[in-house]
Amino acid sequence: MTFRILLLALISCGTAIVQADDRPNILLIVADDMGYGDLSCYGSKQISTPHLDRLAAHGVRCTDGYVSGSVCAPSRAGLLTGRYGSRFGFEHNLHQPDYLRPEFAGIPLDEPLISDRLKKLGYRTGIVGKWHVGEALPEHHPNARGFDFFFGMLGGGHSYFPTSDQNKLLYNREKVSSIRVPYLTDWFTLEALDFIQGQGKAKTTNQEQPWFLYLSYNSPHSPMQAKPEDIARYKHIEPKTRRIYCAMQHCMDQNIGKIIDHLQKNKQLENTLIVFISDNGGSVEVSHAVNAPLNGSKGTFLEGGIRVPTIYHWPAQLQPKVYPQPVISLDFMATFVSAAQGTLPETSSLTKKKKRRIYDSVNLIPHFKGEITEVPHQTLHWRTVLRGSAIRSGDWKLLIPNSSMPQLYNLAQDIGETNNVIHKHPEIVKQLLKKRLQWEVSLERPPMFASAAYWTGYSAKLYAKDYSRVQPEPDDSTDIWSFQRPTKKLGTRQSESPISRQTE
Repeated sequence: MTFRILLLALISCGTAIVQADDRPNILLIVADDMGYGDLSCYGSKQISTPHLDRLAAHGVRCTDGYVSGSVCAPSRAGLLTGRYGSRFGFEHNLHQPDYLRPEFAGIPLDEPLISDRLKKLGYRTGIVGKWHVGEALPEHHPNARGFDFFFGMLGGGHSYFPTSDQNKLLYNREKVSSIRVPYLTDWFTLEALDFIQGQGKAKTTNQEQPWFLYLSYNSPHSPMQAKPEDIARYKHIEPKTRRIYCAMQHCMDQNIGKIIDHLQKNKQLENTLIVFISDNGGSVEVSHAVNAPLNGSKGTFLEGGIRVPTIYHWPAQLQPKVYPQPVISLDFMATFVSAAQGTLPETSSLTKKKKRRIYDSVNLIPHFKGEITEVPHQTLHWRTVLRGSAIRSGDWKLLIPNSSMPQLYNLAQDIGETNNVIHKHPEIVKQLLKKRLQWEVSLERPPMFASAAYWTGYSAKLYAKDYSRVQPEPDDSTDIWSFQRPTKKLGTRQSESPISRQTE
């Protein structure tokens, strides 16, 4: 065994000596608005994703992987803290009304992030790409939230073809003035490789220090822009928006392949924990993503809005397998800190005598290895005030949109949420409502802000749509993305114009 270094680290519960010889590098890759069915390892017939397929084939592919929010910002707030955003009032995409104190226009400043904990454990930390969890104050900046290096944008979106005078990109706190490469996904990958190697603007003098990189691609989020050569690869795909989406997916997969190849060439792949997810379900009406066989879209608590491809790859510790139990992006906190040989945050229910943060994060490695046979989560929760909520317990899921009647589904029998059985199982509904109430009374803060009023009405429209649950064929030119209002018979379509306005 090669001992690299002994680190004296301060962690949340005190002082501990952490030996770094066996600790992995940690790479978290997050796609943006990617459909559940838009990787070939998750059933896509149109998009070839050989590099992500490789991670899935040699790692743990989760069939029931979830995120804690159905839109970008609250989902990212959850994965960075290991706590439901509802616990600290972060349920909507970022919005700063006049009444809101600026320190709460983002992840509250008293919430520790994964980056804070790993940095205290001696990790070199970096984020490349999209931030979108606060920029109202300098204290919200990634460099103030545990990240040594930042390249990307603080907001939620960006042109894929930035120019020197029109871009929102930063190196740490300094505005970018020159363009390294024309296409943003390629540029993010170059900066990620620089960080991994400790060179360029992410230069480090300690090459033996383990690293944590949050590679936060904005692809395939709108605007729908791809390189001409990638679009040409999918020239047979109709409609045009879907063609561009496929090209964006292809480009992201190719870039992830470059990172995997680099890690393998430099003998780092074996002991690098790589996790890949999307921040929420695919935005069907904007980007023509495919969430099949799931129902719904980004912005809903239907499965297509919150269930996402989830891949864990760590050859030194994990054997290849398909994992069917529910997991959630909140688990990154416990999984990463445990892998880094740190002490997990102490947690308990809030009591009058002593209040502690409630962490919703589970270390998944023992579950994946079979050392723990119980399911990681008995119950999962989602809520966005003014829009709706949902709860999953076992195979049962109770969906409560604010715009329509409650719905109950057995996901083991009905993954596409086609058969509402709420009237047949009142006892199940009662149990789930009780669990939901217990969860809600444990929340520490009310919602701090809400999105503009338009989005509440738009959310109602999303729930009213009839979504295709079938994968398009390789050369399919059928416009399955032109939404129709449901008729009495589920799946029957009638003419209606597709929604074209960009979602949050």
